[in-house]
Amino acid sequence: MNFKTSSFIITTIFFTILYSCGTIRPESPVNIISEEDIPAQPISSIKLPIKVNLAPYFKETDESIPLKFTGKEQQCEGVSFSYKFLRSPITFKGVGNKLLFDVDGKYALRVNYCAQCTGIFNEAGNCLVPRIYASCGVDEPMRTVHVGYATSIGVSKNYKLTSNTKLRKVKTLSPCEMTMFSYDASKTLEEELTIALQDVEKDIDSEIEAIDLKPTMEEVWEILCLPTDLEGYGFLSMHPKDISLSKIHFKGDTAYVNALLHASPNITLNNKDTLITKLPPLSEFKNQDGFDITMDINAKYDSLSSMLSSNIKGKSIDINGNEVIFGDINIHGAANKKVNLRVDFTGKKKGTLYLTGTPIFHRAKQNISFPDLNFDVKTKHALLKSAKWLYNKKITNMIRDLASMDLKPYLDSLKGSLNENINMELDEGIFMSGKVNDIKIGSIIPLENKLFLRFHSLGELKLTM
Repeated sequence: MNFKTSSFIITTIFFTILYSCGTIRPESPVNIISEEDIPAQPISSIKLPIKVNLAPYFKETDESIPLKFTGKEQQCEGVSFSYKFLRSPITFKGVGNKLLFDVDGKYALRVNYCAQCTGIFNEAGNCLVPRIYASCGVDEPMRTVHVGYATSIGVSKNYKLTSNTKLRKVKTLSPCEMTMFSYDASKTLEEELTIALQDVEKDIDSEIEAIDLKPTMEEVWEILCLPTDLEGYGFLSMHPKDISLSKIHFKGDTAYVNALLHASPNITLNNKDTLITKLPPLSEFKNQDGFDITMDINAKYDSLSSMLSSNIKGKSIDINGNEVIFGDINIHGAANKKVNLRVDFTGKKKGTLYLTGTPIFHRAKQNISFPDLNFDVKTKHALLKSAKWLYNKKITNMIRDLASMDLKPYLDSLKGSLNENINMELDEGIFMSGKVNDIKIGSIIPLENKLFLRFHSLGELKLTM
């Protein structure tokens, strides 16, 4: 062996010994797969007040009803008449659970009177005396009349409107009195118009019942089935189950109805969790206020590791004159309700430490702590063998304190993101608005490669169409 070869071997051995003395590289813990049973997710309920502008429907109904009505009654003996009624545009107004339809109109009336008839010469009869003719609204300003309807509207299980319209009143505003034979034609006109306008009830009901809400509700349902990007927090999927509607309340030209949605929402890290279900028939409505949502989140440990690193990285501690500087911290996995933490460090020595602890969630404080955090068995063995001074409670106590995380700021940030995403135009002319008033974590369960969180949130939503 020459000198150069001997020097190379000695140098190699020297640096190997030096490196091994300054670096701690224990074996990583083995993650034992032991998935916890996750409690069944409670069904969430969301009350969604819906505001519908009825003006377009009113216009369609008005355009579908005739503008002119005529009628007559001809008899030999007594009073015979014919009339013409012209209506103005219908005025619609919602009051309580009814829609009121009011319309002013003008009428002209022709009347003739025969005191006595005979049927000797023909079956129709002949007037024995000259007939007396009179009129009002003919070759002079037409008389005026007011007509009113009331309609009760509901929604069937298949999302079609139901309608029940009744004529409320027929009132002549400018009477048509014919004094020459003491005949008040106004009364007769009201009776005849009532008969004619009662037929319009069916026309109104037919037009209203032709309105099918199902296509619009199917669009809304499909949107609820699609994941919503929460921009950094994953994708929210509502998983709607069923929907019900309250009775319709009217005010002016606006209809108000409450929808109650039952769903099983969750947040995932990708948008592959998409299942578009068929819109079910309407279920029975049971009133409640706002929304009460229980939402599940499956989060990778990366985000939690980042939160831990922000608390610990760069912090240092002195142990018997030896400085230990903490670097990145990562959740290495979980086993038996515990998580394995990997902590990099530098200083007097450098390397990696593995610690194991049970994450304890404090519901009242909304924070996570690791009260039993301690060195993993293999790390403990490596420290006792090569760097006993590092096997010190100061390290575990400091990491335990720094690993405690207050989740309120992150929940506030999530609440802000949710509030931004629930105020939006769902589709053309369909707007959703609302507010998340409170959001809290109900439980946390560490799984092998992800963290399960169950959130509970309260708030309110509304839909404008």
